[in-house]
Amino acid sequence: MPAELITAVALYGTKTGHFKILLETVQAILSERLRDRFRPYALDQIHGTVIRLDGVADAQAGFVVNLRYLEVTGVPRAMDHARALEILAAHLTPPLSIRIGGYGPGTAATFSSRGQHPHERMFSVQGDAFVLVGWPVSTVTNGIAPGPLDDLRRAMNDANIVHWYHRSSADIDNDFHLVIGHHNGAPQRETEEAVSAVRAYLAQHPVQVEVGVDQIAIISADSPTLAPARFIGRLPIDSADIVNLYR
Repeated sequence: MPAELITAVALYGTKTGHFKILLETVQAILSERLRDRFRPYALDQIHGTVIRLDGVADAQAGFVVNLRYLEVTGVPRAMDHARALEILAAHLTPPLSIRIGGYGPGTAATFSSRGQHPHERMFSVQGDAFVLVGWPVSTVTNGIAPGPLDDLRRAMNDANIVHWYHRSSADIDNDFHLVIGHHNGAPQRETEEAVSAVRAYLAQHPVQVEVGVDQIAIISADSPTLAPARFIGRLPIDSADIVNLYR
């Protein structure tokens, strides 16, 4: 039976250096504030989603259709996994530099994210998930254009794949999201205080990570947490191996 989720992610697996320290510290702050109401991810499972590859095998047509592409366009076209791999390689060579943190509440910013200042967006609680967000260094320096992550995701249209947050041609998603854990029914006041404490730490301790082809994996799993993963394929990978995941 096909997995619930098939996705291309970055930084799944072993964490090292300043990035590891940042993740451990953020989780420690949340654990101190929320105690047993915080359920942290294992460091290995923390990842940044680059592009979801959700699809379904069309038995009559004989190919796999990207569900988001079908939803947005209404046209059942075959996902071109070989082209998707080419796009990943082209946009992540050389590696893309991502900055996480570094924004205080009054820090000047060259861009906003979903209408919010980066200080608010760099860490938040969304539903029961705690979400860390970083941005390409070129965006931090120059503003939303160029938006290399958004460009990569938009280029996937050539492979008949539509990014989950591109509901129209005007939508922009240049964010690098990492879920680091969930809370178990913590009161809103406590989660807001915990988020504020994490933001204060991130403002003073920015970290830069490199996301290149070597940091990308194609993963299938039965949960968005990607734990446990059914399949982990590091690039380079044969596109036929990805197609087999939908069967």
